[in-house]
Amino acid sequence: MYNQKLLRKRKQKQVYFLKIKSVNSRSILTKTSGYLDGFTHSLNPYIGCAFGCSYCYVRKMPVSIFHNGEWGDWVDYKENAIELLKKELKKNMLIFMSSSTDPYQPLESKLKLTQRILETMVLNPPDYVFIQTRSPMIKRDVSIIKQLPPEHYRVGITIETDRKDILKEFTPNTPSFLSRLRTLELLQRNNIPTQATISPILPYSNNFFLHA
Repeated sequence: MYNQKLLRKRKQKQVYFLKIKSVNSRSILTKTSGYLDGFTHSLNPYIGCAFGCSYCYVRKMPVSIFHNGEWGDWVDYKENAIELLKKELKKNMLIFMSSSTDPYQPLESKLKLTQRILETMVLNPPDYVFIQTRSPMIKRDVSIIKQLPPEHYRVGITIETDRKDILKEFTPNTPSFLSRLRTLELLQRNNIPTQATISPILPYSNNFFLHA
């Protein structure tokens, strides 16, 4: 059964219901292929993403096509994620988190599923973990991330454009360009290896690459 949570879209000031459901997954680590061939496994704490970016490739994947509801209107969370991770996490793993969701989407502020995943990794570190997000919420977990072995992790912050009008058109529910940039700066001040992940490249101002 779904729990419906009333949320407010950041940019459109439009009220809508986000359908939230807990699921028990068969595994939490998935062997990678394709553009993730530099990693051995991907890790997705959630299925679906409340950011609902219009350009997201997951929209065309079976996980979205055969799910009830429009992409961005529902999120399933893997209730047994920590239990599975404790069983599956081993050495010689190069983990991408996450490939088909954002590990720091709004629901994470309540469930703290990604936070608990990182705490589990601190106790049993993989060889490498890459944390990809567009959310400043990752600042909450700086003290945990810094406990991972040096040179065995990196954080990528997605920055597609610095233009507010373009963000409003393509990805209106995501945090602002400035908040993401400030998040990168904070992570760097804490000596956390970071990168600005400029993907996709949307129309931008002449100063974009001076920022990014």
